[in-house]
Amino acid sequence: MNTRRWWDVAVAAVIVALCAVAVLDADSSNVEQWTLLGLLGALGVLYGTLLRRWVPLHVGINDDEPSVAVALMGQLPMIALAAAAVALNPNMMNTMVIVLPLLWLSSAGTLHAIVVNVVATTALGVGYAFNQGWTATGSLTALAISGISTAFSIALGLWISSIADWGTERSRLLAELTEAQGALEAAHRESGAAFERERIARDIHDTIAQSLTSIVMLAERASREPDARGTIALVEDTARDALSDARALVAANATVSTQLAPLEASLTRLGERFARETGVAVSSSVDLGDQLPRELEVMLLRCVQEGLANVRKHADAHAVSVTLRSTVAGVELTVTDDGRGLRGVTVDDERGFGLTGMRERVALVGGSLSVMDAAPGGVTLAVTVPHSPVPSNGATP
Repeated sequence: MNTRRWWDVAVAAVIVALCAVAVLDADSSNVEQWTLLGLLGALGVLYGTLLRRWVPLHVGINDDEPSVAVALMGQLPMIALAAAAVALNPNMMNTMVIVLPLLWLSSAGTLHAIVVNVVATTALGVGYAFNQGWTATGSLTALAISGISTAFSIALGLWISSIADWGTERSRLLAELTEAQGALEAAHRESGAAFERERIARDIHDTIAQSLTSIVMLAERASREPDARGTIALVEDTARDALSDARALVAANATVSTQLAPLEASLTRLGERFARETGVAVSSSVDLGDQLPRELEVMLLRCVQEGLANVRKHADAHAVSVTLRSTVAGVELTVTDDGRGLRGVTVDDERGFGLTGMRERVALVGGSLSVMDAAPGGVTLAVTVPHSPVPSNGATP
């Protein structure tokens, strides 16, 4: 809302009304009437040329305050014109309805506004007492009008100023909040981008990188075999799986065999391929009371892949068992081998993406990961995650 435009209308209306009062006053001479019209016209010109600039354009948006010297250049002539008009006609005391608010708007501060308001009401009171001939009744009336006007002007001015200060402070806080929200959104975007890079790195490690490692190992084995047709077939199967994984990543869908088969079938297929590649026997057991959310199934399958990859690289094992079952705490996955054991190595000693990536992946769903020596030998990798069953219509919660 353009408050300056409304002020223009208000000032013009008051001046026109007072001009009509001056002209219609039968007790005034022609000279006094024309003088009053000149004083009121000068007051309007003073407002339009100088005082108007200090009226804010919009509510809640304050322009810079004038200096004391600049403010007095408009305020003192306005007070003088109003006081002179009152000295000629007591009805001109009504100029206070525009003079006193304009003094607040054009002041350089609260103290400045209070002082010029006192000066204005005093000057107008003196003009009124002069018009009444300095009689006791006229002087007493002038004093009462000046005192009441001063009290109301200061009280209302301080109240309105406090509201304006509150609005300005609110606007400042809102601007700071908007800026903070923008910075927070930028931080979230950066965090999201970093998280997405880490997720892609984990997915590449858990799928394509492991498949390529298998291909390298099978190729080395084929180079040592007199008849490598079986191994080459494994290389081809592994390469096809890697290609499928790559296509799934490109399509922004990190799931693999769970898209085409239940989790139990996916684990069986994974164990069979691992056994053909390494000669290590793999047994799997799945005992789940409810269907798991698809994202949880994929996470568990990735953990099995990483567990088998660690067996291949470090365990020197002859057999591996994979168990997935429901517990009171949620779902528990264990991958146990009969290899050489940890030999003092802990999860924190991991330097690659393997166990570290698995631990981060499990933590994202509120689960826990542990790696410990198994009895009588080997290593047990255990993952426990809470879960909610999938609704009966098969929708992921």
